[in-house]
Amino acid sequence: MTDASPAQQSDGRVVAYFLLALVALLWAINTNVARATADEVPPMALTFWRLLLSTLILAPFAIRECWRERHAIWRHFWFLNLLAALQMTVFNGLVYAGLQHTQAINGNLLQGALPICILAASAMFAGRRISGKQWLGVVISLAGLITIVVRGDPAKLLDLAINAGDPLIFVGVFASASYAAILHKRPDGLDLIPFMFLMMLFGAIQIVPLFLWEHFTQRTLPFTLPAIAAVLYIAIFASVLAQMLFVVGVRRIGAPAAGNMIYLTPVFGVVIAITLLGETFHLFHAAGVGMIAVGIWLALFSSRKT
Repeated sequence: MTDASPAQQSDGRVVAYFLLALVALLWAINTNVARATADEVPPMALTFWRLLLSTLILAPFAIRECWRERHAIWRHFWFLNLLAALQMTVFNGLVYAGLQHTQAINGNLLQGALPICILAASAMFAGRRISGKQWLGVVISLAGLITIVVRGDPAKLLDLAINAGDPLIFVGVFASASYAAILHKRPDGLDLIPFMFLMMLFGAIQIVPLFLWEHFTQRTLPFTLPAIAAVLYIAIFASVLAQMLFVVGVRRIGAPAAGNMIYLTPVFGVVIAITLLGETFHLFHAAGVGMIAVGIWLALFSSRKT
C-alpha cells in the first residue's frame, strides 16, 4: 500500500473532524432527549433498555472474539465488572435520574466538566502527578460546577436548598471520570467492539435489580411512541453509532485531538435545550461555564508538555 497524498490526508482529517462533531451532537441530543421524556421514561428503565439493546446490536460483531478471549475475560472478570459499573451503570443511571429533577442545560454543562474530573480521578486512583497549576485549574473548575449547582446563590449551600438532580449528575460524571482514569488496565487482547459489548452486557445485568425495583415500586416504562423512540435513539445513535464514529475519528487524527472534540457536546446541548426545550440560559450558567473553561485551560492546555 502506498502512503496517502497530502491532499488525501487533509481530506481525511476534515472527515474525521466532521464525524467527531457529529458524535458530540449525538451525545448532546442524548441528554436533551432524556430530559424531554423525563416525565414519561423512568431513569432505571431507560438505562436498562439502552444497555440491553446496545448489547444485542453489538453481539454479532463481538461474541466470536469474546469466546476466543474467554480466559482473559475470566481472569479480569471483576475488574471488567468494575469498569462497567462506573461507566454504564452508575454514570448512565445517575445522569438519567438527575435529569428527572434539573434542566437539560445543567446536565450538559456538568457533563462538559468530564475532562477536569478525569484529571482529578487520575490523581486519586491512578497515581498521576498533578502540578500546582493543574490543581489550580481543578479548583477553579470545581468552583464553576458549584456555581451551576447552587444557581449562583452560595446561601443555598448553607441551607442545603440544592436541586437534587445536579449532585446526582456530578456523581455520575465523576464515576465516568474514574472509569477513564483506570481504563488503561483493561485486558490488552480485547479490541474495542468486544470490550464495549462486555461493558454493555455487564452494565445491563448490574442495573436489573434497580430496574425491577423501579418497575414494581415506582413507575413503569409506558409503551408509547415518545418512550419507545427515546430508548431506540439512545441505544442506537447515542450508544452504538456514536462509539463507532468516535473510534473512526480517533484512528484518523489521534486520541488527543479527538478527545478535545468533547467540548462541543455541552455547546450543542445548551443550544438544543434553549431552542427546542425552551429552557433559559442564566447568568450563573455563563459564570459557571466560564470558570470551568478557565480551569480546563489551566489544567490541560496551559503547559507545552503533552
